[in-house]
Amino acid sequence: MSVETSKHNKVKHHINGKHIRHSANNRIKPSVEVETTFLVKSSTPFISGVKKISKILDKFNKTINRTNRKYQGGEYKKVNYITVKGMGKAIPKTLSMASKFQDEMDFKVDILTGSIEVLDEFEPDETKEDSIEDTVYKKRKVSYIELRIWLKRE
Repeated sequence: MSVETSKHNKVKHHINGKHIRHSANNRIKPSVEVETTFLVKSSTPFISGVKKISKILDKFNKTINRTNRKYQGGEYKKVNYITVKGMGKAIPKTLSMASKFQDEMDFKVDILTGSIEVLDEFEPDETKEDSIEDTVYKKRKVSYIELRIWLKRE
């Protein structure tokens, strides 16, 4: 099914069926990176996201976390910041979190922007009996934002 747009004389293709979104993360991460990264989704509640990030930051604070020495030495000693990432619709929420940590909690926050290529999968609509379409894959670019919330090592 195609629809022609008169404004730009381009043909847009509409794909019927189920849209399956795939993660942009396609590599295996080391355990330190997993424990120091927080992904913000559009469905992430703001306050619980802030609390989870605060818990991650507290793990590395010597004065708060005296019982667990794991986060004070070894590979964790090289950690200087926590990474918070948001894509697409989650960008405004991620920026609000940056503001919260920078202005109210007095953390140093760096903001990096970019775009990443993601793969969308469209399965054919099975409700139509005459449909013999195959699964369709489409690439698209999505904007993202990355926050680096620097640790306060005391």
